[in-house]
Amino acid sequence: MKMIVVALSVGTLLIGAGCSKPADDATDKRVGELEARVQTLEAQNKDVALKARIVGGLGFQSPLDNFFESDEFWENPYDSGQADCSKGCITALTSQRKTCAIIEDASRRLQCYQDATDRASNCHRQCSGRFPPTIP
Repeated sequence: MKMIVVALSVGTLLIGAGCSKPADDATDKRVGELEARVQTLEAQNKDVALKARIVGGLGFQSPLDNFFESDEFWENPYDSGQADCSKGCITALTSQRKTCAIIEDASRRLQCYQDATDRASNCHRQCSGRFPPTIP
């Protein structure tokens, strides 16, 4: 409502100024001051509206309600099952690589690393659901 009143006031000033004789420096200065004041009032109005929304939301909604009502909750779901599965694959790979590192024969060590990598790759594929998990 304040915005409309301010806009009408500025519009009236500009129309009135356009109908009168050419403006002098004092009038230009006054119009500049009024435009600056309009911008200040618009900024204050935005601040008051934001504070009103914040205060209004605190009294009637809980943070949990805000969480479940937000678009991000419904648009970006997160399933920790795949992450937990992948973490298990990485833990197993790390353990297997440590075992491989102590093998002295270079060709057996290389084969051990390759086997560990293949098992980890298979484990990750099973986590992502591309292949059904194998039962040992």
